[in-house]
Amino acid sequence: MTDVQKKRFKIIIIILSVILIVELLYFGIRVYTTRKNNVFNTVINSVLIEDDKNYLGVGFSDYRHSKFNKFDKGYDKATLFSVKSGSLVKEISLPIGYNGRFNDIVEVSDGYVAVGKVEMTKEQIKEKMSEGVIVKYDKNFKVVWRKNIALLGKTELLKVKTDGDNIVVVGTAVYSEGYVGNHNSGGGILLKYDQSGKELLRVNNGGPYNGRFNDVLVESDAYVVVGLGKKNSGIIISYDKSGKKKWSGSFGYTDNNGINAIVKKGSDYVTAATKVMNPKNMSNYSAAVVIFNSHGEKIDDVKYSDNKLNYFSDIELDADGNIYACGYTGEISGTNIIGDALVVKYDKDLYEKEVAVLKGSKNDFYSAIYIKSNNVYALGNTTSKLKGFKTNGYDYYPFIKKYNLKLK
Repeated sequence: MTDVQKKRFKIIIIILSVILIVELLYFGIRVYTTRKNNVFNTVINSVLIEDDKNYLGVGFSDYRHSKFNKFDKGYDKATLFSVKSGSLVKEISLPIGYNGRFNDIVEVSDGYVAVGKVEMTKEQIKEKMSEGVIVKYDKNFKVVWRKNIALLGKTELLKVKTDGDNIVVVGTAVYSEGYVGNHNSGGGILLKYDQSGKELLRVNNGGPYNGRFNDVLVESDAYVVVGLGKKNSGIIISYDKSGKKKWSGSFGYTDNNGINAIVKKGSDYVTAATKVMNPKNMSNYSAAVVIFNSHGEKIDDVKYSDNKLNYFSDIELDADGNIYACGYTGEISGTNIIGDALVVKYDKDLYEKEVAVLKGSKNDFYSAIYIKSNNVYALGNTTSKLKGFKTNGYDYYPFIKKYNLKLK
């Protein structure tokens, strides 16, 4: 090979190497972009809990990581999750519609009842509409009956409780974005069914553009609901068992969910909410525990403001009357909320006693809290890679964190 040929050969090798490097870089960027733009979801919103290793949960999943159901890119399905000894042993999909989710579950004498929402048609997906769904399962997770509730364009069932042999459900029904009308059946909704699925009661408050009932407390002679009335106004309402309003109270300004959860302490009602100082600026708000008396009058409240954004999603009491509230604390980064999972313990006089913050590498939050056998169980979801949990640092995963009563 002459010197000229050797020189030409070296030039060709250099050119091919550059092309190969460019292709590899392009491939890497393409894979990264695809990974970045496709976050896969498995979310649990509520559980029937034995402990942090054994529970029956409800939520939704696209089955990206599933061994039980086929991955369907772009769609989430309402799902029951049975976890035994820390491992998922059953994953039961609700095979209707396109997108769906379960928000809550309750055990009844012969099975379970789960509630949530579904998008039954492609038009509902396009118009961001949904129907509420209530499903009764037997002990083997076979569907006994199902009902879709389509009151207004965006209908969703949020919480379910039992009242003796009856089933009590609350949720929301409002118009979808851009719809013009004056329907009077929307807002917060309260429904009651017997065990065969027959509707016994239907009550609504607010609507048609705002209003939701997030939680319900079943008493011997009443249903006490909490949620959102008019925009940015938290509400508490007591109805008798026939659906007649007994009294109501309010707490404002809140976010667009209003008051999220309720428990009873003595004759008072303890609730979890969000306090917004300026309803036109939702980049700064405080989590709040708010106490109402037996007539719906606010008698006390305390706020938690560690960061710009602080939120309480659920609340629970221990045997001594101490209050445990869970949610998140964080701030806005661009268009996203970046938060750390949060539990705060208050004594019966609302003095802060303990705080537990779970700091992951990305976004973590608690959605529900349970107290059993002197342990506190916080149900959360995360995009972080958390030590001790099966998470990968970019997809949404559910997890349960166990604390003692001192949040250790």
